[in-house]
Amino acid sequence: MENLSLYENLFIKADGLIGEGKVSEAKELLEEILEQCPDFGKAHNHLGWIHYNKLSNHEKAIYHYKLAIKFDPNYPATYLNYAYLLVDLNRFKEAKEHIDFTFKTLENIDYCNFYSELGRIYELESDYVVAYTYYQKASKLAFNPQFIENMKINTQRLSNKMSIFDKIKIKFKKKI
Repeated sequence: MENLSLYENLFIKADGLIGEGKVSEAKELLEEILEQCPDFGKAHNHLGWIHYNKLSNHEKAIYHYKLAIKFDPNYPATYLNYAYLLVDLNRFKEAKEHIDFTFKTLENIDYCNFYSELGRIYELESDYVVAYTYYQKASKLAFNPQFIENMKINTQRLSNKMSIFDKIKIKFKKKI
């Protein structure tokens, strides 16, 4: 238990380093943690984030995200980070399956971010009516004013992409 507390403290330090923009130092610290405690899920999540966002090494990011979920299945950040990665890689089927798995696995998650990602998936697949519905769901569950504004921008953008028939479908759904 004493060792776990040490690793948690080192993890908090690494998280702070990322926040300060000292990603290289954070990466080294996270790797040190995993050398001693290879099943520390949060460290895998943060390494996945670094490999994805800073190093563009998607395979390593996937590897670490999967280990993070395996070793710390209740840590919600990993599920969202992994969803972002899958969507950015245009692996939409996998992303939908992952989000569905997340909804079935985790309790008390921030659904609005996952709904936003589903909206993004369906928009990229040109299914604008479904995308619009997910952006609306995300907005209704959100509290952050900037996030809500982003969802408004998303639905406006979709409105510009939609055919007249898509717009009629949306209006008809609202009346039901």
